[in-house]
Amino acid sequence: MRPDIPPSPWDPPEPSSASSPSSWPSPPAAGPTGSTGAAWQQPPAGPARPQGWPQQPGGGWPQGWQGPPGAVPPAGPVRAEAGSRYDQQGRNGQGGRFGWLGELSLVVLLLFVGIVVVTGFAAVLAAVLDAGPDAPGSEMFFEDPVTDMAFQLVGIAIGIPVVLWGARYLGRRPAGTVSSVLGRLRWKWLGLCATVAVPMIIIQFGIMIAWTWGEESAEPAGDGFPGWTAFLVSLAVLGALVPFQAAAEEYVFRGWLVQVIGRAVRSPWPAVVIASLLFALAHGFGELSGFVLLFYSALWWGWLVIRTGGLEAVITMHAANNLLAFGLAAGFGELASTETAADAPWQAMVVEFVFAPLYCLVMARIADRRGVARVSPGEGHSAGSGAAPGVGPGPSPGSGAVPGSGSGPSPGSGPVPGSGSGLGSGSGPSPGSGPGSTPGSGPRVEP
Repeated sequence: MRPDIPPSPWDPPEPSSASSPSSWPSPPAAGPTGSTGAAWQQPPAGPARPQGWPQQPGGGWPQGWQGPPGAVPPAGPVRAEAGSRYDQQGRNGQGGRFGWLGELSLVVLLLFVGIVVVTGFAAVLAAVLDAGPDAPGSEMFFEDPVTDMAFQLVGIAIGIPVVLWGARYLGRRPAGTVSSVLGRLRWKWLGLCATVAVPMIIIQFGIMIAWTWGEESAEPAGDGFPGWTAFLVSLAVLGALVPFQAAAEEYVFRGWLVQVIGRAVRSPWPAVVIASLLFALAHGFGELSGFVLLFYSALWWGWLVIRTGGLEAVITMHAANNLLAFGLAAGFGELASTETAADAPWQAMVVEFVFAPLYCLVMARIADRRGVARVSPGEGHSAGSGAAPGVGPGPSPGSGAVPGSGSGPSPGSGPVPGSGSGLGSGSGPSPGSGPGSTPGSGPRVEP
């Protein structure tokens, strides 16, 4: 005898004569007015909602759920309501009023623990293999700068799974909403962003190199070209790891952190400003020009994320900047340098003042012409405030800036060949921003 187990919404329906339309009683003969009488009714399609059943977000039974009274509906992530901006994706009514503090605290702790674990493993491995640097007091774990850099990049890249786990199990929302309002990375849009970001960052680096050519501060301080074999190995390692390192910084600062703060405030700007400040501080303390460059660029990039509803545009620019900067550092033998973008000269800051808004405004324009979604579509559960004023098919979401509006900056951090990047990790070039090409070309992008 089968136990009384509630049916799963994924099980195929079992044939039953009681629920078959052919077995329903025939309506009584029509009366004088042609009606069939009020007493006859078609049997209900499913069980009635039991009295006292906890209210399901959005009202009604969970989609597809046909369990009997007393059965518990399947648990799962809850999305914010339709029409929510990117920064509002965490407002799904889960966790209570101060639930965002718990998510924030635990994820930050896990990020710290993850970096410590990777760093500790690198130190132990270098000691076991006797592969540490010969110079006393060196900040490196390995004599080989490529190996040392690889561990630094991995230590930052672990931020991606940590924040996705936090969004899913602490924020109780789909992890993909950290990528975009559609709940996933929009790969076609990311590819189009790359076609703009790559040439733009090359031009930006070219201007920087030409401007500082011949100055003492711009002269390579490394060991020179390491040889083709070592150089190609360096490029292979950097090409495999740098995109994840750059993406991790975006997922942490302009993705997850903005959404967590967005659970407590209605405007996107407090979250963008706080995340931008922390992003700049995470690169360490160097020159004032470097700090201004990082903070200014991060503001513009934060605006672009809200404006386009996802991280794709800033991931591509960040990755393009770091790949080029790390590649130049490898070519000049400067991978062991401990400089970061916080040490950028004033010329880099001035160039960034032009290229950060240029890239962001170009990508916002292309996003408009391609119909890239900036708010969550479809049905969703009420997340409290819903879509904020100014969000919709218009040119600017919330309080974002558009060409000619005179409003807010967007992200990007300037390129500094041979400078370092990371969540305060020490070496390697830092994220940069470079603008894009002309809008309107290329294939139609599916949002």
